[in-house]
Amino acid sequence: MLSTTTPVGAIARKDVTDVLRDRFIIIVMAFLAVAAMTSLVTGAIALATDVATYNDAKATLLALGKSLDSIAAPEFYPLKLLRGAIEQIEIIGAVLGILAGFRAAVSERGRQTLALIMTRPIRQWQFLAGKFVAGAVVLSVGLLAVFGLAAILLDFVSGVGLGASDLLRMAIVWVAASLYVIAFFAFTFVATLWMRRPANALLVSFAVWLLLVLIAPQIGDTLDPDNQVAGGVFKQLHVPKAEQQRIASGYATFETIRNGIEVSSITKHFERFSFAVLGIKDTYTGKPLGPILVEKRGDFLWIFFTTLGLTGVMFTRRLKSNRLTKE
Repeated sequence: MLSTTTPVGAIARKDVTDVLRDRFIIIVMAFLAVAAMTSLVTGAIALATDVATYNDAKATLLALGKSLDSIAAPEFYPLKLLRGAIEQIEIIGAVLGILAGFRAAVSERGRQTLALIMTRPIRQWQFLAGKFVAGAVVLSVGLLAVFGLAAILLDFVSGVGLGASDLLRMAIVWVAASLYVIAFFAFTFVATLWMRRPANALLVSFAVWLLLVLIAPQIGDTLDPDNQVAGGVFKQLHVPKAEQQRIASGYATFETIRNGIEVSSITKHFERFSFAVLGIKDTYTGKPLGPILVEKRGDFLWIFFTTLGLTGVMFTRRLKSNRLTKE
């Protein structure tokens, strides 16, 4: 645990206290939780109905003295219901990271305390590290609460208990979600500290959010011919794998451009990783976790190194307090 007696710990503790006091970030986090749980509960109720129907059918067969072999036992995958929650984290979670990063930087500028802080016996990296640690803790704990609430609702509302493997998958996705949101926090924090006008930094951050979260993934999905029909065109037409590859080779250049636009977005990497680990995408439903992690390690590393790179940028330039305290 980070000691609050160190400069980094003291700054982190102060920033966390400020977040809890002004409550704005908490309210946005609560909004994210409500949005995520709304879609989850709807699906969980439907799943609970399917479970109840199957149990009623079993009870009827037993009452008639018949074997249960006459009905196939369905496989229920409650983690599939987290699709809506993941999509909300992609959109609202990124916004939350932007707002948290902006608040962390502008709080010192607005109170004109940055110049005073920089005159104290504290190093620049300690000030920045304290701010970053506070933001990372607040965002990660908030997301942990969202995933914890989702686990509870899945377990009790759907009627399908979650096993240790399910909880492990959710924990892995929570780590990826935390890194994803912290990336937007770090970008906005850096922009707000080093741009002359905080309002411009916020505008740039939301422009990046619009490009990476909404535009690039949407272009990639819309231009993918196989996404135009539920389950995929090839699957619906029962096209053999060899024939799929032959057809795809005919528009290889188009596919390279389309996929390049799509994978330029950290949001798309987070979605691909999460949908695979949770089994939301049918291709990975019921598949062991190990092979999925091996296959999707590229998506996770993209998220990790993007966040690491943005965090590293924080420490590459020297703070100029006489400039930063001007509005």
